[in-house]
Amino acid sequence: MRADTLILLSTALMLGSCGSSTVDGGPASEQAVEQEQPAEEIRDETHRFHKDGLVAANVVPSNLCGKDFMPGGNFAEYDKDGKKFQVCFTLRRNADAAMFLSMDYRDALSEQKFVPHFGGFYGMDGETPTLIFQKNKYLVVITGLELDDADQAGRVIAGYLN
Repeated sequence: MRADTLILLSTALMLGSCGSSTVDGGPASEQAVEQEQPAEEIRDETHRFHKDGLVAANVVPSNLCGKDFMPGGNFAEYDKDGKKFQVCFTLRRNADAAMFLSMDYRDALSEQKFVPHFGGFYGMDGETPTLIFQKNKYLVVITGLELDDADQAGRVIAGYLN
């Protein structure tokens, strides 16, 4: 055989053996691909919370904001000007992972409305007003504030997540 024919045949065989099917011949699920990824480390980034009105800040290993679909992250409680609220964020491996997580959280909100300047959503989580938005690899959740106040708190935490 000629060398160029041999190269073409070996390339075709290699490409033919590459695929994204499972043992049963079906397509590999996104969940299976995600399970192959190593678990993301939850880092203590409580230093990123603004100190004005901060009551407590800690790292939560899982179920951030009390949601079973949320991974771990950083959580803070505030009491500022007589308003009690919470701010939490989680750092994901990339912006896409943060975006998909934000869509899960959005689906958990009722009366949701799009907040264009944040690219996020504001709605009700049960009885609690909630703002969610993505900042690069971070998903940020602010609970307990009306939209105008949540907007201001969101701008503050976004400034600390650079």
